Amino acid sequence: MLDCHKPHAEVIELTSKTVWQSRLPMTGEMLKNLSLPSGFIVVGSGTAVMDGHYFRRSPGHAEDGPVSERDIAGHQFVHCANPPALGAETPISGGPQLLKVDKHHSLIFLPDRKVDVLCLPDGKEYIQVITASPEGGGLLQKASVSSNRTLLPDGWRLRTVNFRARTTIHLPNPTEAWFFANGVSFKGPVEIL
Repeated sequence: MLDCHKPHAEVIELTSKTVWQSRLPMTGEMLKNLSLPSGFIVVGSGTAVMDGHYFRRSPGHAEDGPVSERDIAGHQFVHCANPPALGAETPISGGPQLLKVDKHHSLIFLPDRKVDVLCLPDGKEYIQVITASPEGGGLLQKASVSSNRTLLPDGWRLRTVNFRARTTIHLPNPTEAWFFANGVSFKGPVEIL
């Protein structure tokens, strides 16, 4: 995927429960003006933390290889994920939402990149993937939150990792994705020294 540090959009096709990500950058304004086909809704628009990323395969494919692509309203999208059938969980009342997503996602960080890692009390760690989106608009985002500040539940903490060399992290499948009210997301679990 190109230009990770610029916003990209995601839409979901409701009948197939497939999530499609724009191949090229797409601002929230562009997404709002997109004439989606019947049966599609907007997931949101977010800016990535990583320097590059790719999907090893689309969900449902037996082996790594090219992802499924399609044109949606004149823009190229890739089939990147399938959400869980029962939707998001909220394990902690008032806390972030958790989705266990069917995806095969790899994240690339260049040397000297500092990245936040979410540390849960059970020892699991999750790497930040999407930055805060104060403009709102995501399905799992609270429109009333207009802050870059990520409020953590009691006992949760953030630590910062500095990648000294080019680093690729292959997220597990399914990926546990934590979505916070301000649009920030962390994914994993991952093992980072």
